[in-house]
Amino acid sequence: MSDYKTPNDKLINNEQALELNACYKAKQNDGFGAENDSNFSCSSWYSLEDLEGYINYVKEEATKKKISVDGIRFYFGVYPENMKDKSKAGQNTLFMCPTSPSIENCSKDVTGIHAMNYGDNGNPPQNEYGD
Repeated sequence: MSDYKTPNDKLINNEQALELNACYKAKQNDGFGAENDSNFSCSSWYSLEDLEGYINYVKEEATKKKISVDGIRFYFGVYPENMKDKSKAGQNTLFMCPTSPSIENCSKDVTGIHAMNYGDNGNPPQNEYGD
């Protein structure tokens, strides 16, 4: 078990999470008509094992490559239509990449270490927080 403790000021309650999810869906629906799109998803799921494994991979690669890593940035994306796995084509996704400190006081992406993708949106996919 890690000695790391999540800072209490970074935790949000269930009502805040529900509001964030509702606002995301509303914005996507307003801009893209996504609510009626079968490719719309508003969550990605990663196992604890995968997340811990990715964090360990990032730390190991950073040490090997002598890169200072200070966090992980999450990006929204959409799978291209020419995906081999046609079931993912056009679907939203969430991927992550490591970051390193920069002199501008804003972490920058580390592109010399692979990003991580291919979470799962569940079966059936969830579109509501808490489902």
